[in-house]
Amino acid sequence: MKLLAGICAAGNSARMGFDKLSTAPSLHSPDTLLSRAVSAARGQPFVVALPAQSHPYHQNRRDVLRPHDEFITVENSDLGISETLKALAREAMARQADGLAVIMADMPFITASHLETLVILFETFGGTRIVRAQCQSGREGYPVIFPASVLPEFEDLTGDEGVQVLVERHGAKRVEMPSEAPCWHVNTPEDWRQM
Repeated sequence: MKLLAGICAAGNSARMGFDKLSTAPSLHSPDTLLSRAVSAARGQPFVVALPAQSHPYHQNRRDVLRPHDEFITVENSDLGISETLKALAREAMARQADGLAVIMADMPFITASHLETLVILFETFGGTRIVRAQCQSGREGYPVIFPASVLPEFEDLTGDEGVQVLVERHGAKRVEMPSEAPCWHVNTPEDWRQM
């Protein structure tokens, strides 16, 4: 089964005041949120959604990527996460992928094993069901894998509408992970300090 992992890395980091995705969290941790997301996607074909070339964070994020890492640019990323999701869905359809695995670049503790567990369940259902990570606490998290049949509906998303709209419409098979990693975003300076 042919999947595409799509990494959402086109946001403005507005609540942080700096580019959280391309900044190392500490002197003792030379990796970045974006490099961790790329590591989580390895094992599957993947593409990183970056902001437009004119965006002040574009080049820093592109510099995090290795020369052979594929990326697309999202021209209107300031309009909300929906623009990134639409761009990734278009890319998956253009590649005739059987599914799109959505990974958020600001979730530092997602690993390749999380994605692999979801892929196994997605394949078990023949690529016909949405499959979503669930945290130990019961909250819904990421990654989320969407079958090809749902991808055209991404075009209907607007503003900050995310994957939840589609999950509510179609339902999802959830996989409980033994931690809170699939739910832990770095959104604020306090989150950054806790990381």
